[in-house]
Amino acid sequence: MRWSWTHVALILTTLTLGHMPGLADSPEPVAMSAAEIKFLLAGNSLAGNGKVKDPTPPYDWVAHYGADGSLRLRLKPEWGGKIMVGRWWMNDEGHQCRQFETGHKKEGCWRFQREGKFVRFSPTSGTAVEGRAVMIKGDALKE
Repeated sequence: MRWSWTHVALILTTLTLGHMPGLADSPEPVAMSAAEIKFLLAGNSLAGNGKVKDPTPPYDWVAHYGADGSLRLRLKPEWGGKIMVGRWWMNDEGHQCRQFETGHKKEGCWRFQREGKFVRFSPTSGTAVEGRAVMIKGDALKE
C-alpha cells in the first residue's frame, strides 16, 4: 500500500487528539501550537454543545474547516438550522480566526487547548465565545 499525505494526516490527527497513552486521562488543558491547530482543522470538522457542556450528539453546532480556508457552520434546528459560510485562518499570534460572509458576519479568534478527548477554545478577540468541541474527521456537513 502506498501512503498518501491524507493517510499520514489522519494518523497524526488521531494522535494529536488524545489517543496517545495518558493524554486523554489528563484533566489539565494542554496548549496547542498554531501548526497543531491548523493541522487539526484543515479538512476536518468540529462539533459542540453550548459553552461548557461535553460535546455529545445531537450537537448544537457543527463546523467544517476546508483545507482551502473555507468555513461552513450549521446550527441546530432550534437555533434556526442555517448554514453560515465564511473563511478561517491562523493569525500572527497563533490563534485560529474566522469571519462569516453569511449569518452574523462577525469576526472572532480563539486560543486552542487539548483537554482530554476534547478541544477547548478560548476567545482572544472579536465576538468569540468559550467552549469545548469534539473533532470529526472529514466533512461532517456532507449531505
